[in-house]
Amino acid sequence: MRGAVRLAAIALLINQLIAVTCQFLQHTDPRFPLWYFTVDSAILAGVVAAIDVVVPHARWIAALRHTAAVGVMVSAVIFATVIAPATPTGTWFQPHDDSLVRTATVLLHGVAPLLVVACCLLQPKPIHGRAAVGWAFAWPVTYLVGLCLMVGLHGPAVIPYPFLAPGQVGWGTVALATAALVALIAATGAALGALGRLGRMQTTTD
Repeated sequence: MRGAVRLAAIALLINQLIAVTCQFLQHTDPRFPLWYFTVDSAILAGVVAAIDVVVPHARWIAALRHTAAVGVMVSAVIFATVIAPATPTGTWFQPHDDSLVRTATVLLHGVAPLLVVACCLLQPKPIHGRAAVGWAFAWPVTYLVGLCLMVGLHGPAVIPYPFLAPGQVGWGTVALATAALVALIAATGAALGALGRLGRMQTTTD
């Protein structure tokens, strides 16, 4: 079992390294990659995967792994249901996208969610129940606080998502989007917690 956990962590680490590298090297989007929740979540998930490989029994890593997984999943859901449909083509890819950004898109929004789910299913001591919902917010709230600080320092141009920019869509839309995000984060945390518990029960039965 430990071998499967390690293998999943290594696969996630490699995936995130390639995806983030592509995002930094691409020439399609001029915005600084670290403004994006997706990229930051990918980095966090990669760091957690590296810790899982090197220090697999760290007692505090479960909560960090859980909230990083929530970040990856929430990013994928928002991209697939909100961002991609709003593009000119209505798909994941645009005609002007270079190969690097296309690769990053597939790895970040297609492969990474599958890998974090696999990691949750394989963990021997997953977070579940109320703790799964509570810890789900740790990383998203940290990102939001950091984004607010960056807006204070550099202005609203650093906000990478229109639905969080009151200057573009108004405070009412931002409030609705925030409420939807809260619900999505809570649901994702609960779902990942349930998957982890299910995986643990199946392992115990086997």
